[in-house]
Amino acid sequence: MSRITSVRGKAILAIGAALCAASPAMAQRADRSIEIYHIFDLKTSATRAEVTRAITDSLNANVTDSDTVMPLVRGEPPEKPGTFELVDALENSRMGGLAALIPAAQRAQLKQVKCDGAVWIANAVRRIRGSQNLRLTMCLFPYTEGYHLDVYAVDTEEKGGGLAAKLGRAIAGAVVKDPRDWTNKTIVGTVRSVSRATGATVTYVEGQPAFEGAPWNDENTLLPQDSEKTPE
Repeated sequence: MSRITSVRGKAILAIGAALCAASPAMAQRADRSIEIYHIFDLKTSATRAEVTRAITDSLNANVTDSDTVMPLVRGEPPEKPGTFELVDALENSRMGGLAALIPAAQRAQLKQVKCDGAVWIANAVRRIRGSQNLRLTMCLFPYTEGYHLDVYAVDTEEKGGGLAAKLGRAIAGAVVKDPRDWTNKTIVGTVRSVSRATGATVTYVEGQPAFEGAPWNDENTLLPQDSEKTPE
């Protein structure tokens, strides 16, 4: 009897050891981040208040949190619009040596966006637990013929993790499908909102990854519905 007990005990220990060995791999995080930027030319005689109201109404419907600021910009609009700049918070700082220790996906989150000369700046986030963490910045630059809307985003797709993370990701995927499709819908929606509210003529200047065609002009492109909006 003792021999049988001993064999069973060894089997249980072997199974336990296998589970312990497997659990770190099962629970390992594997985030995937992508940096995105887009620049849109909005030719319009609409006021700053009209343009920013249209952007804000659309943006707030598709993100978890947002904050906006209207900097004091004096004088006549320039002939050419400004553009955003990226600043690495760790570069050329006393903490620069830590950069090598920070995973690339997390370091992208530390980049700061400078919008010098913009008349309106928005910072927004969208979180889907276990699935996506989107950080979005929009800068509105005036010029003589209208505005440029510069968009910069760090879109982090969460991978791996334990059973709870995988289950949460499966549920979120069933509701909102591919989170990165949502990112494009959010950006397209803001541009379309400005076009409809102000009559602005929209021209795509540049971006990465670049949009194909002009989806903001496509009336048949469906934007997320209220039932799909499931932020954390």
